[in-house]
Amino acid sequence: MDSAELAVIGLTCNLVGVFFLANSIIFRRTRRVIEEFFAVDAGSIGSIRDYSLNKIQVVIGFLFLNTGFLLQGFAVLDKLGERIATVLVCLGIVAIAGLVYLIGATYSRRNFRRHLREFFGRHPWDFRKDMALTREIGGLLGVRHGAETTVEDYVRRVRVALGLPAEVEKQPIKGPTLGERGRRLRDDFQPLPGR
Repeated sequence: MDSAELAVIGLTCNLVGVFFLANSIIFRRTRRVIEEFFAVDAGSIGSIRDYSLNKIQVVIGFLFLNTGFLLQGFAVLDKLGERIATVLVCLGIVAIAGLVYLIGATYSRRNFRRHLREFFGRHPWDFRKDMALTREIGGLLGVRHGAETTVEDYVRRVRVALGLPAEVEKQPIKGPTLGERGRRLRDDFQPLPGR
């Protein structure tokens, strides 16, 4: 095959791959995903059904995209004059991509922690109910537990890491006592002065 033909086939593969990747992207906010996970506002069954299809589309998209790029590379391979310099530039690009990935992963973890704090600030949650999940949340927030750590202590530390009060105690509803209500009623029904 001619190099021009390889380049056109590669570009066509790229277009197909980009289509599959773009089609698989679910535009969901992190806040919504957290709410669905904790069953505060469950999503529809359609989103569950489409999950497998989206995964398959991602794999297909990457296969087509990578095939297209390889075909384009083979199309111009014979035209390279300085192969060593080109290889060094490509390695530099890979190193920069790795650095950008690390920065993105760090930002993503911080953003996810912020959304967790926001979620638990809006929705009361019993952390004792599912200690495996509580340990997972604690791990994301950097809360360590040892052999001598009690459940109450660990839950308290996770709540503090989330920016919540250490413990939510149910306070009795304070209202007027029976004697105070009687006195108030008596005062309300006193005859007006001069009558």
